[in-house]
Amino acid sequence: MVSVSSIYSSGKKIQSYPYRMYILESGTDSPGDVIVSVPKKIFKRAVKRNLLRRRTKEAFRHMKGDFPSLSGKHILLVYISSQVLDYGSIVEGLRNTLEKI
Repeated sequence: MVSVSSIYSSGKKIQSYPYRMYILESGTDSPGDVIVSVPKKIFKRAVKRNLLRRRTKEAFRHMKGDFPSLSGKHILLVYISSQVLDYGSIVEGLRNTLEKI
């Protein structure tokens, strides 16, 4: 397992609203890790952070089959919007972000 700090420091950064994504290549074709982060600085209440984290994980789970290039990569997704977006907006934003890989 790769640490968050190593993905953050040496990963490639891609930004597309409402996410900032850091990608770190792993040397193997094994499935990589996906870490979803919602900053406490933006959302003080854990209920909202958990809601956004669950929506993002569910959206990623549904669309990971559409992006075979994700295998062998460690991904850190940071939610950067200051609003709680609905599931449709999260799916659209995540798809736009993943297409930039």
